[in-house]
Amino acid sequence: MGLLYPPSPFAPPTITQRLLTTPLRFLFHLAYIILLYLRGPSYSPPPNVDPIKVVCISDTHCKNPLDFLPPGDLLIHAGDLTNLGTVAEIQRQIDWLKSIHGAIVKGGFSEIIVICGNHDSYFDVRSRSGHDRQQKQKLDWGPIKYLEHSATAVTIHDRTLNVYGAPQIPKCGGKEFAFQYPRGQDAWSGTIPDDVDVLVTHTPPKTHLDIPLGPNAGMGCEWLLKECWRAKPTLHVFGHVHSGYGMQAVWWDEAQFRYERIMSRPPRSFGALGEVFDFRLWIEGAKLLYHGAKGVLWSKFWGGAARGGLMINASLTWQTTDRLDNDPQVVYL
Repeated sequence: MGLLYPPSPFAPPTITQRLLTTPLRFLFHLAYIILLYLRGPSYSPPPNVDPIKVVCISDTHCKNPLDFLPPGDLLIHAGDLTNLGTVAEIQRQIDWLKSIHGAIVKGGFSEIIVICGNHDSYFDVRSRSGHDRQQKQKLDWGPIKYLEHSATAVTIHDRTLNVYGAPQIPKCGGKEFAFQYPRGQDAWSGTIPDDVDVLVTHTPPKTHLDIPLGPNAGMGCEWLLKECWRAKPTLHVFGHVHSGYGMQAVWWDEAQFRYERIMSRPPRSFGALGEVFDFRLWIEGAKLLYHGAKGVLWSKFWGGAARGGLMINASLTWQTTDRLDNDPQVVYL
């Protein structure tokens, strides 16, 4: 891709590349991350109860991260269990997940929830291989809960969490990829239950823990982001974009709205120079800084309660490699 863009469209840009192409957006992104840090936790577990320890993973691609998987109450896998998505590959991954479920092994997870990803082709009849279409074998899930445009309730420590899972992603590959829809199409509005506590998708919402630069900038979905604003889940777990791995606080406030507008703006003509003279971007940035600073004051000095949530890109695969070099993400609800 040359000096201005990463060598792979799925790789994260370097700091130099971001400064050479989108300097203002990069600086406003850094400012927003600092404001989130200063503001403190966006969510705290209810007082006087045992918190639920949630371990989040995604994009394991036929590998089993048992050696570095921490213990917990609830394990969430946000898709891409496999590479080719055959029945045999998927069943091997299910068998591994069953082997760490508390109903089978002492000390295992009380609940395990799984959705599929685009590499898990068998789950979508449109992407199944010809061989798998002839298979009469049914997947044996045992105590594992598989969600596909569906919801479940899990009760742990006498508390109940409502979980909704959906696998669809904006199109990014060939017909062998599962649950794709044309980029820009609304595949999300009105799909997430109003009472959702935990949302599990394979795609990220656009601008959050996503690819910020290059031909595949914004692989996440803008319609999913709008639906998240409506439903406001406490925890949103996803994967798909390996280079977006991480955890980010969300407050569903004006500062977050301005940040999303800044990060979703299309590239300007003349590259960095055009962006520096983009006065609308400067105005959006000023509003971001103003509302972000007000949020810090509200949280730290004016007694504002933590009423937001968390987004987690749980991809264990490191960027464009085939290595599971990212650690599982842990959060307490």
